[in-house]
Amino acid sequence: MDVLQHDLFYWQLVHHLVIHKGMRVIEVNPNCNEIWLEEEDHEPSKIIRIIRKDINWSNRLKEDMKTTLVKFNGLRRQLSSRKIEAENIYVSTYRPVDSSEHLFVKPTTTAQQKTVMHSYLIEAEYGSKISELERLQISMELDADGVDTEGIDVEEIQQEIRRLRKEVVAKAEERLNAEKAIFTFGKPRFTYFLLIVISIMFGLLEINGGSMRILTLIEFGAKYNPLIEAGEYWRLLTAMFLHIGFLHFFMNSFALFYLGSAVERIYGSWRFLFIYLVAGLFGSIASYAFNEQVAAGASGAIFGCFGALLYFGVNHRKLFFRTMGMSVIVILVINLSLGFLVPMIDNGAHIGGLLGGFLASFVVQLPKQTVRIRQFILFGFIVCVGYGLFVFGTMNEQKTGSPIVHLQFVQELLEEEEYDRAYPLLLSLKGRKLEIPELHFLLGYTEVHLSKFTEAKDSFNRTVQLRHDFHEAHYNLALVYVELGEIEKALEAVNEALFYSPTEEPYGELKEKLER
Repeated sequence: MDVLQHDLFYWQLVHHLVIHKGMRVIEVNPNCNEIWLEEEDHEPSKIIRIIRKDINWSNRLKEDMKTTLVKFNGLRRQLSSRKIEAENIYVSTYRPVDSSEHLFVKPTTTAQQKTVMHSYLIEAEYGSKISELERLQISMELDADGVDTEGIDVEEIQQEIRRLRKEVVAKAEERLNAEKAIFTFGKPRFTYFLLIVISIMFGLLEINGGSMRILTLIEFGAKYNPLIEAGEYWRLLTAMFLHIGFLHFFMNSFALFYLGSAVERIYGSWRFLFIYLVAGLFGSIASYAFNEQVAAGASGAIFGCFGALLYFGVNHRKLFFRTMGMSVIVILVINLSLGFLVPMIDNGAHIGGLLGGFLASFVVQLPKQTVRIRQFILFGFIVCVGYGLFVFGTMNEQKTGSPIVHLQFVQELLEEEEYDRAYPLLLSLKGRKLEIPELHFLLGYTEVHLSKFTEAKDSFNRTVQLRHDFHEAHYNLALVYVELGEIEKALEAVNEALFYSPTEEPYGELKEKLER
């Protein structure tokens, strides 16, 4: 009867901690005689192991303690806790036959003392129960569930044990289902829709000249600072649906599939869409503010998904680290580090998207959280931050980038004979006082086709001043002099062209024509 009554005490203790104290069940072994619990609101993290086992010898008890300490430390790493308090409780009918008191005097710790394990032995004797419960600081009445263990038959005790066990298991399942419900609130409808849109846009880019072609990207809405400054603000939105090359498209689609699905399941579809768009806009604005390169991609919005998951982690810290937390943080750190190490990666867009996603998550809140007036205030704050970042971009003359990308775009425009579009861009680059021979050459070439021969003469002259062996510039300068009726200067210019490139037939033909 003592053994059965102690079994009842074991379940009374577990029932008290789970039902009345609200501890979370981490693990239950198949025989239900060993249960691991976590007190979630305790700092530092507190984990309790309760085992119903009669141990006859202290050496076996010592070996079990060693094994248990290792498992406690593994749980600490799993929960990403800096330190945990561990309580290892043996519910045994009797003490080991040999001396074991020394095993319970001092706590056992890991090498770095990050896991501190206190062990307790609760015997069947009433006095042992009371003293150990006091050491554990558990104020539990032994008959708290209304069961007088004296004078009742075996069937009644077993029935009470079954009732307590059933309630503990039901509570654990209820909590587990509640946690699962957090991760399955919504379905990833918008994630799949966005993937379809991104795929369609990538296909259109490839059909219309290729996703690596600057002109095609800009025509379809990539982020291009000069055109944004000219009033095409919609590029801040459209850029997030375009990608530069297959690898960029594939990696972002892959990331969106997993991260977007996770965020949409947690937040729901409409909240996810708001977070995605705000993060994408913040990423584009940050890219505009700090990077003058042509940019496109869903990276800012995807980093916004990281921000949404971090906001979830702030609100459900232990659940976050128990499930996805460390993976999310490690992947995020790796991606941000690559952004600082690889110059071609637009890390401004990534960081902007991360910030935008976190702030947007604070606005929409998690499901079942109450939306208060502060969320509307924060939305206004987000608008102000985004606008302020954009204004900063208009004034920031130290943007990362190179004028070469603008010249490449202009050259592609000239190949398409888009002289009217190319000319203002060339003038704006000239206004930056960039002393690049190719810039002045393309400017002169454009001015010729716009019949601005006087301006073209100045541009070609500046080109050869900057690079005297630029034979194409000498030749075009000769043609301009012909148009202006300055034949002697035209002959001088064509001779310079032939000096640097004597085998070019058009140069020789022009010289013969001028010498007649």
